[in-house]
Amino acid sequence: MPIMAKMRDNLPAILLSLVILFLLTIVLDWGMDITGRHHRESFREPIGIVNGEEITYQEFNQALEMEIENFKQRTGNDPDEFMIEQIRNQVWEQLINRKLIEQEIKKLGITVTDDEITDWVLNSPETLPEPVKRNFVDSTGNIDRVLLERALKATSPQARQFWIEVEKFLKAQRLTEKLQSRLLASVRVSEGEIKERFEKQNIRYEIKYISLDPNRFAKEITEPTEEEIREYYRNYQSDFRIQETRRLKYVLFSDAPSSEDSASVIRELENFKQQALQGADFIELVKNYSELPYTDAFFKHGELPAEIENEIWDKKVGEIVGPLKLSDGFHLVKIIDERKGSDVFVRASHILVPIGRDSAQAYKLAREILDLAKKGEDFAKLAGTFSTDQASARRGGDLGWFGKGKMVKEFEDACFKSKPGEIVGPVRTQYGLHIIKVIAKDNRELKVANLKLSVRASSETIESQRKRAQDFSHTVSGKNFVQEATSLGLDVKTTPPFTKDSPIPGIGMNKSISDWAFSNKVGSVSPVFKIRGGFAVFTVAEIKEGGIRPLEEVKEAIKVRIRREKLQNKSYDYLANLRKKLNEAEGLDGITRLDSTLEVKTASGFTLSGGIPGIGTDENVFGKLIDLKINQISEPIKGNSNVYIIQLVNKTPFDTTLYKSQYESLKEQIYNEKRNLLFFTWLDNLKKNAKIVDNRALYFEQ
Repeated sequence: MPIMAKMRDNLPAILLSLVILFLLTIVLDWGMDITGRHHRESFREPIGIVNGEEITYQEFNQALEMEIENFKQRTGNDPDEFMIEQIRNQVWEQLINRKLIEQEIKKLGITVTDDEITDWVLNSPETLPEPVKRNFVDSTGNIDRVLLERALKATSPQARQFWIEVEKFLKAQRLTEKLQSRLLASVRVSEGEIKERFEKQNIRYEIKYISLDPNRFAKEITEPTEEEIREYYRNYQSDFRIQETRRLKYVLFSDAPSSEDSASVIRELENFKQQALQGADFIELVKNYSELPYTDAFFKHGELPAEIENEIWDKKVGEIVGPLKLSDGFHLVKIIDERKGSDVFVRASHILVPIGRDSAQAYKLAREILDLAKKGEDFAKLAGTFSTDQASARRGGDLGWFGKGKMVKEFEDACFKSKPGEIVGPVRTQYGLHIIKVIAKDNRELKVANLKLSVRASSETIESQRKRAQDFSHTVSGKNFVQEATSLGLDVKTTPPFTKDSPIPGIGMNKSISDWAFSNKVGSVSPVFKIRGGFAVFTVAEIKEGGIRPLEEVKEAIKVRIRREKLQNKSYDYLANLRKKLNEAEGLDGITRLDSTLEVKTASGFTLSGGIPGIGTDENVFGKLIDLKINQISEPIKGNSNVYIIQLVNKTPFDTTLYKSQYESLKEQIYNEKRNLLFFTWLDNLKKNAKIVDNRALYFEQ
């Protein structure tokens, strides 16, 4: 393949990889606003400003287009309105981070020269990032120097564009590396940290322990006094600090498909049906238009959705059935072929009568129902009236098709021994008494072609609901939100209180709504926001400022805490007294001599990176266990819930050879954890201290 053709073919993949892998690099220089989301050309305002530096709409839209294309490649589907909003928020955060990082790079005077990039490409091409390097490797994965030199000398417009993008990418990566090197220069991993991680992951323990539930002493504990409560409140006020919260009321205008959207799909399927009846190849129609792939497999009973199976099994080869409505859309089904199978299947309906305490009465009722059914009463109506199997009763008792081994033996035997149309019973099983009507028996297998189309909301439906939401937002502004909504027959929902930048209960994580809620006052009416399920208009229903919760609000919680503390202290003192009397030579088992109600348990084979069987991941216990010697018995330990005494029975020795083999990987693991924590803490602090202007509302109707 010629070098320029190779680069031209790989360029989109390279650019996509760069965006995914490196935050700083968004390199597209073109864009068509493929989302069609209200780009208002007349606006000249930047979409965002970070510490005085602009993020342009073009920059934002290019990144958005790329992320949407990435979503399509990952999922095979176009993102819906809700997902586009999520992607838009993600891109916004990425660009804010990018701008902050770029500003810090300038502030710190970090630069990358053209000579550095040239030296990198010419002298160390094997260290180039994979998205670049893979354009110049041979079949063995090694750099092809001839190919690289030819590419460098190429002068076509495609080659120049390629190297412009590569240079941007390499400079961005090298700048990032230098920044990280500067920021993370202080990160060190000590020998002690490595050894501690190794021991937690590899040393296995065997212990004996007793666990004392403090509630054993519940009757001996006095209720906390007012003074105790006030003192606890004074000493632990930070525990009762609350963040500022908002509570919203809102109306949702659903963007679910309309009846016209369903009718449109039905018309489309009817058109396909007519084409097939006039000679079009139905299988080709399925291959070209169906959302389900065509398969030439034969289906047995029970392998197709019941709604389809019940409609097609009495039809002949060549017949087309439908459109049929299922939960996932509409289906048009043609029977392509049939054959005899080795397995016999039965379709039956039943009426279930529970036996209860009075079996004679149950049998009497079952026989009366059986008599009515045999005399010609509608079996489906009888099932709806008498059967306690509500799932099948709603379908007239119909259980669909089933083969051997699918039902309990007594029920199955009765069905397979009976003839189609026969009504039998009562048949007793573990579930009760059954009156059974055998509808059909069959051993055929069918090959079908299934043309399935989902019902999706049309652009007209979506825009209609968006317009309704916009009209409501404008109408209700300055008025009583609930009264106006109720007068229009709209359902008003209320969120529980939530904190800034946290998920909104019932809605999820939505920074745009959260930002709006925390920058407006009670009674304010929002613009239209897209959320899952449709378009929402909000009003601020309640504002609670942050601070320390009043004593009266937390009084009961403090009582519980004090009582729990007293119980733990009582339990600790009780075990401490037993511990003093314990004969070390007896081991922990001797404690049962002092209190026969205590049970000595054993836990073995665990590491401290997991949990102790029967105790869990209690750091208080872990801390004491590490310091124990073999056969040593601990003093009482106040755990997260119970109070413990443990005896170390055994632990595996420190394996020096294994430690040396894991040393480097453990060191790298700890180093990466520390550097990631440091970097993201640094970035989070930058964001908190930055002055950020968000103008997205000028360009996108939320």
